[in-house]
Amino acid sequence: MGVWQSSFEGLYGCGLVRDGEGAPLRPGGLALTQTLIDLAGFRPGDVVVDAGCGQGASVALMIERGILAVGVDASSAALACARSRYAAVAFVVADGDRLPFASQSLDGVLSECSLSVMPERARALAEWRRVLKPGGRLVASDVYARAAGHGAGPVATAATLASAVIDAGFRIERFEDRSGVLAGWAAQFIFQYGSLDALWGGACAIDAETVRRAKPGYCIMIAIKPDGDVGDRREGHG
Repeated sequence: MGVWQSSFEGLYGCGLVRDGEGAPLRPGGLALTQTLIDLAGFRPGDVVVDAGCGQGASVALMIERGILAVGVDASSAALACARSRYAAVAFVVADGDRLPFASQSLDGVLSECSLSVMPERARALAEWRRVLKPGGRLVASDVYARAAGHGAGPVATAATLASAVIDAGFRIERFEDRSGVLAGWAAQFIFQYGSLDALWGGACAIDAETVRRAKPGYCIMIAIKPDGDVGDRREGHG
């Protein structure tokens, strides 16, 4: 869970949410990351960027499986933590909508709870499409609003989220509700931070009650950049 110049001043998107033992605390944990990697079909030798890598656990997991993974986050604090935990792993400071990779150079982009904190969701998706090869996969997990018409701020409805991905030129291959992972995560978060109100912060663009009315759920999604789609041929941004 990384940060991309988010305007939210709570813990959501900070990349540094931890449990009582200092381990990254996120819905589904590494077990859900493992599921995402399996469903995406990433293989040894594939080049995959974790966009919003936070403390780096997912990048390290992919490297253990032979995937050529790189972690990217705009938060220098999160990456300092990641580098202290995984000294041999490559981490890069960059914004999610301005990646330092050449067009059509990646087999995959992993986004775990990062798309929802992008200030410009459409720009980020367009950038991810640019860096992916034709047939490359966008693999995401994130919060979404289960209450129709109540999407606000970082919590989009499933329809809004899917539309943004499709409008960016992807084909959605799989969309699954995984809201069951939220109960255990919420309990751990409250134990560590006192209440879920700490997640959003007192000065953010939406308040905690607005989020509650949205009835947040959690989903996973696999989207493909269609074969034969050359996309944007611009070189990567330095």
